[in-house]
Amino acid sequence: MSVYDNFFENISPESWEFFAIDFLSCLGFNVEQYPSRGIDGGIDALVEYNNKKYIVSCKHYFISNKSVGTTDEPSILDRIFQHDADGFIGFYSTTVSNQLAIRFKEISNKGYECIFYDKNIISNFLPKIHSHILQKYGLPNKIKYVMNVEHYNYKPLQCLVCGKDILDDKNISRSMALICLNNDDELEYLYGCKKCLSDIFDLGWIEVNQSLHQEQLNGWINFVDNYINNRKLSTTFYKHKSEYESRIQQRMFPSNWGQWLPIVE
Repeated sequence: MSVYDNFFENISPESWEFFAIDFLSCLGFNVEQYPSRGIDGGIDALVEYNNKKYIVSCKHYFISNKSVGTTDEPSILDRIFQHDADGFIGFYSTTVSNQLAIRFKEISNKGYECIFYDKNIISNFLPKIHSHILQKYGLPNKIKYVMNVEHYNYKPLQCLVCGKDILDDKNISRSMALICLNNDDELEYLYGCKKCLSDIFDLGWIEVNQSLHQEQLNGWINFVDNYINNRKLSTTFYKHKSEYESRIQQRMFPSNWGQWLPIVE
């Protein structure tokens, strides 16, 4: 059982087509034609990569666990010719049958590239693509952020200026942390609403929304740790640093839930 089984299961067949486009876009494909309702001419989308055009065919058989076979993908070459394309991309929530895999190889040997992304290949990419894609298709409606503690254990992270909880859903995208020098040339660590901190000349900053991704928080921690060498620190520097780094963990996205900046090439 894959950690992403619930993710695949909860995507509707129609949403699966748009998920495919978002996924391929994250991999660097340019979208030339989006999915649409009605007769589609044997394709669900058209994408381009490195001056090659590909027709995209999406099959979402996760509930039935049916593999995608040759009867599900008829006349692939005809469809490529019809749309003046250079290749074919299959985007599947299950696996590909041996017969279809052989068909893909035969077509590729004729000079028309056939690529497929099945459940296993997609799952391998999901930890590395942009997290907003998984949020868009995987979290329940109207839920944008996760909560990793029970409500009675939750500790707010209050803006150091106005006192608002910057880990509240409505404030996360409006808040940040930064380091700066105070009037005594001491290094300060501050966090709060962007509006409250807007007049401060910072030496480095990170958005709270960005901090919810472990690789970004780690980068910020390393940046700050490297910056404090041979610096005079304020009396509250480590207190604020510890509060931010510990309390942000309450809202962190799971490590397999995508990244702030995708690293897929």
